[in-house]
This record gives sequence, C-alpha cells and structure tokens, in this order.
Amino acid sequence: MRNIEIEKLREENQLLSQELKQHLFELSILYDISNNISYTLNYDDFFQFVIGSLYKIIDYDICTSLIVLEEERKTKMLIRIAHPVSRQTVKDTKRKVIDALSTLRKNPILEEEITEDIQGEIFDDSRQLETIKASLDVPLFTANGAVGILNVSSVRDVSYSDGEIKLFYTLASQAQIAIDRLQAVLSAEKSKMRMMVEGMSEGVVMFDERDRLVILNAAAKYMLNCEEKEWNVDLLLDFFKNFGLISSLDEIKKETKRIWVKEIYMASPYPHIVRAEASCIQDEAEKSLGTVMVFRDVTKEREIDQMKNDFISLVSHELRTPLTAMKAAVSNLLVGIGGGLSFTQNDCILLIKRNVDRLSRLIADLLDVSRIEAGRIELNKRILDITLLIKEAVLLFQEITAGKNLRLTTHFTPGVESIEADADKITQVITNLVGNAVKFTPSGGEITVKVFKFGEFIQVDVIDTGLGIPKQDLNKVFEKFYQVTSLGSQETAKGTGLGLTISRGIVEKHGGKIWVESELGKGSKFSFTLPVKGQTEI
Repeated sequence: MRNIEIEKLREENQLLSQELKQHLFELSILYDISNNISYTLNYDDFFQFVIGSLYKIIDYDICTSLIVLEEERKTKMLIRIAHPVSRQTVKDTKRKVIDALSTLRKNPILEEEITEDIQGEIFDDSRQLETIKASLDVPLFTANGAVGILNVSSVRDVSYSDGEIKLFYTLASQAQIAIDRLQAVLSAEKSKMRMMVEGMSEGVVMFDERDRLVILNAAAKYMLNCEEKEWNVDLLLDFFKNFGLISSLDEIKKETKRIWVKEIYMASPYPHIVRAEASCIQDEAEKSLGTVMVFRDVTKEREIDQMKNDFISLVSHELRTPLTAMKAAVSNLLVGIGGGLSFTQNDCILLIKRNVDRLSRLIADLLDVSRIEAGRIELNKRILDITLLIKEAVLLFQEITAGKNLRLTTHFTPGVESIEADADKITQVITNLVGNAVKFTPSGGEITVKVFKFGEFIQVDVIDTGLGIPKQDLNKVFEKFYQVTSLGSQETAKGTGLGLTISRGIVEKHGGKIWVESELGKGSKFSFTLPVKGQTEI
C-alpha cells in the first residue's frame, strides 16, 4: 500500500514539474516579447517575432496578423505558414481575417489596399481539398479602436486548450502595448516632421503612393496663392495643369529618375516667379513611396540674371562695331593694302586675325544666348529632309575626324519623316554636338549619329566613345559658360561654353527636348527630339 502511495506521489511530482517547466517556458516567451517591445520600432519586425513565438506554444498551420497603420496610411498583412497549405486555404484565411477586422471598424478594409508578406510553402494541387478545421481570432485594440487581428488556423483536427487560448490572449495584449507605443513614437516623429516642413521657406506638396495629399505647407499655399481654399488632390492637380506643371502624377511616377522643373509667373499675392521641382520618391527597393513637389521663389535670382543678360547684350553690341573695324583693317593688311609685310609682321597679323575671329564668335554666341533668354529668337521654319540636313552637317567634320583618326558614321532608321524646322538653327545644334564629340574623343575612337522616329517626334542621338562626363556635371552641362573638365583632357580651354546652352534654346524653341547620358571613361550620348511636320512649338 505504501509503495502505491509513493508511486502516486512521484507521478504527481513529475506532473507538477512538467507544468512548472511549461509555465517557465511560457513566461520566458512573454518576457522575450515584453523585452522586444522596448527596442523595436518597426511593426514588421515585431509581428514576425510574435508569430514566431506563437508557434512555440500553439500548433497551427497558418498564422496571420492584419494591422491598420493610421499614421503611415497603410494596411499590412503578415502570413506565416508552418506546414504546407493550399493556395485556396491562404485565400480563405485572408478573407476571413479581413472580414473579421472590417466588422470591428467603421470603414471596410479593401484587399487591394493591403500590403502582403507571405512566408512558407503553398501548393496549387486542386485535387487535395482542404478546409480550415480550427481557427482562433484575437482582435487588437488601442485608444483609437480596433486596429488589427491576430489569427491562428489549422486544416488538421487540433483543439486549443484553455491554457493555450489564455496565453494567446496574453500575447495579443502584449502586441497591443507594442502598437500603442509604436503609434505614439510615429505620431511624435510625424508631428516633428510636419512642424519642420511647415517652418520651411520653400513650399512643399507631397502625395503618397496612392496619390493622396499628405503635405501642403504654409509656404506652398502662400506662393501659389491658395491659402483661402480647402485643397484636395483633384483641385491641386487642376491647379498645376492650368500652369502647365504636370497633367497627372502618373507622369512623374513613370520617369522615376527624372526631376520635373518649371518656372511659372504668379501675379498674386504679389508679382513673383516660382521654380517648381517635382520627382518620385522611392525606397531602397526602388518601390514608389509617392511624389513630392518643391516650390521656391526665385524672383530676385531672375532679376539679377536679367541684369546680367542685359549687361552682356549691351557689351556685346558695343564690342561688335570696333571688332568689325579691326577685322576689316587686318584683312586689308593681309592682302597688301598699305604695303608689303615681312614674315614676322605677317605672322603677327595672322595671330591678331585669329583672335579677332575668336572674339567675334564669342560675341555672336553671347548675342544668341541673349536672344534665346529674352524670347526673341526667330525661327525661319520650312519643310526639310532631316536626314539630308544631318548628312551635310556631318560632312563638315570629315577632314578633322580623318586627321584625328576617328570613325564618324550615321545611321538613319527607315521611315524617318520630314520635319518643319529652321534648317540653319538645327544645323547649328548638330554641329555643336558633333563638334563636342570630336573634341573630347581620343584618337581611334568612334562617333555615331543616329536618327529615328519616336512617337510624334524625330530623335537624334550623337554617341561617342570619348572621355565621358563626371556624374556631378551631368545636370550642369547646358548652363552658360559651364565647361566639363574630363579626366585627362585639357580641351576645356577651347570654346566659349555657350554651345550647349544655345543648342538647348533652339531645340526647346522648336518644341523638343535635349538631354545627355554619360559615364566617365566610357563616352557620352547627347540626344534631342524635334516634332514632326505639323507639330507646334512650345
């Protein structure tokens, strides 16, 4: 009898020991989660940890967390599959969780607005029918109401004990503490950021990835004279469209690497010029996070630019007359009017003539730039064959390229149409671009001029295998007097630094665009487009 009692006592001790170990294990998990709350500032990391911890105490096939992030304007769903399940099971679980949270909130949750992260093995065998046989939902509440759902489901016959359910709810309460803390931190950071943006002297307008208006600061409202209105996305886009900035946000999102720049004149609340820059914001994975537009009052800068332009134009005109007289006098001396010249005198006169010619070209370029910036450039448009025009322009460089051992070729895509343009001005653009390619391409290199149809435009590419342009200079090459200093090249001492500025003005006056792509040491590609016959200039 005593042996039976001893055996029974031993069994009870073992059972108590197992229960104690189980409780210690559960407490260690709760401690880990509590500790994780103290340093995690990321929803994804925290719920990854919670779902992983759940698997240690509850036997599930699929675990799902759905959380609505009001501060980030996002809804995230994390699904962890412990044992392989069918695609239909995943779909059913998602629908069940979404419906469960939607009933607890005022606004329904749309599946297409959810960002999903699914981990685990899914099979597509439709012959193996599955149904969810066990499921447990725990809602997540904060001061703002229901913000999420934690769900465990199984396609096997499993039952959850009272202890497992109680522990599940305890984990959920820990998750709610984490959500409250994260929301408080994010709200504080967002408030700081908003105050900083509101205090900026530049105007800032920002839209999220779903084109919802996120930021419209006071400076933007003042610059754009829209302080009196309650603005939404549609009103803002109509406003931007009227000023020719953008017609839709899709334009910006399609060309993620491009910065859209335009200057507009505003008569109210005071006469001023606003420079608008728009671009797409991306994360490290190059996923679009939204679009941002920055507005800056550049009235003073433009007034100073205008003063500089007026001064340059005035000086250029004043220099033109004496230079013309000097050129005529030098030419007379060279042809013998005034008596014969010694070899030394003749060389000196030739040196004077070359520098007079160089000054004349500089003055001509300055006057061209002044006309372009003042909007006084005139186009003598006519129907012309762009292929013939380019061939004639390229012929001018045959002797130079042969002497420098360069290969200069042209490539015309069949079907290139005639265009309506100013032949002299377009020739000037082509000679500027080809001339630069010849200048900066070492002996033995290659230059290719390609012409092809691109939508309603003709595109011309001038491609060289030259020294290339440093990345930091790419957005400056079309500025006045700016000259690229390529690695190992001393060519920047030659030329005025105005050729590309003039080329841009001519192309844009025709209604086209001009840009450059380059990599240091691998060459450059200058491209420009011109509208085909019948297109109007902008």
